[in-house]
Amino acid sequence: MRPFTSFVAGLVALVAALVTVPLLWVSANVADEDGYVTFSSRLATDEELQSAFADYLADDFVSRGLLPERLQEAASSAMTVVARSTSNRPGFVSAWEDTQRSFHTSAFDGGTGPLTVQVAPMAEFLTGRLGDLLPVSLAVPADLVVPVGTEQDRTQVARLDQSRTFGLLGLLVVVIAVAASFFAARSRPLAIAGLGLGAIVVAGVLRVASSVLAPEVLDRTEGQTGFARTLQTLLADRASDSLAGWLTSIAVCGAVAVVVGLAGRAIMGRQRA
Repeated sequence: MRPFTSFVAGLVALVAALVTVPLLWVSANVADEDGYVTFSSRLATDEELQSAFADYLADDFVSRGLLPERLQEAASSAMTVVARSTSNRPGFVSAWEDTQRSFHTSAFDGGTGPLTVQVAPMAEFLTGRLGDLLPVSLAVPADLVVPVGTEQDRTQVARLDQSRTFGLLGLLVVVIAVAASFFAARSRPLAIAGLGLGAIVVAGVLRVASSVLAPEVLDRTEGQTGFARTLQTLLADRASDSLAGWLTSIAVCGAVAVVVGLAGRAIMGRQRA
C-alpha cells in the first residue's frame, strides 16, 4: 500500500507542478506591475522594436497632419537613428518603462475597450532629440496611444490577475504531495530519484508546450499595427526565454535529485549486502 500511495502522491505533485510553474512565472513577470516593467524593459534596446516604433510614430504624425507626407520616410529614419544612438541613456529606458506601465494599467485596471499603450513618453524623448535631422519641429499629442489588443484580449489578460493566488495554492499542493510521496515510500532514496525524474518531466513538458503555444497565441492576438505586432512577438520571445531559464533550473535540480537518490539506493544496497 505504501508504494502505491507514494506513487499517487508523486503523480499529483507532477500534475500540480505542470500548472503551478507557469502560474508563478505569470504572477512574477506579468500580473505584478513592477515585475512586468522590469521584464519588458529589456526590449527598450531592441533595434527591431525601435524601428517599428519610429515607423508608427512617423505615420501617426502624417495622419494627424503634423508632418508633411513627403517627410514621413525621413522622419522615420531620423527617429530610428536617435533611438539607437540614445538607447543606452537612462532617460530612454525610463521613457520606455513609462509606456509599459501604461500598458499594464490598461490591461489590469478593469476598464473596457481594446488594450492600449500610451507611447507619449517615448515619442517626446525621440522628437526632443531630433535636432537638425528634420526641417520641421514635431509636437507630440497628449493622447498618443497605440492599440495592441482587442477587448476580448483584455478579458483574457485580466484573468491573469489571479495567477498569484492560484500559483501559491498550487505550490502548497506540490509541497504536500512531495512530502507525502517521500514519507510514504519504502525506499526514501528511490522516492528522491522518482521526484527528481518528475521534475525533469515537468521541465521538458512545459518547454515543449511553451514553444508550441506561444506562436498559436500570437496568431490569435495579432496586433492592429506593425508596432503592436512587433511588440507582441518580442514579448512572447522574451517570455519563452525567461520561462526557459526557470525550467532549466528545475531540470538541473531534478537531475541532481535523481543522482542523489540512485547513489543513496546503491549505498544502502551495499550496506545490506
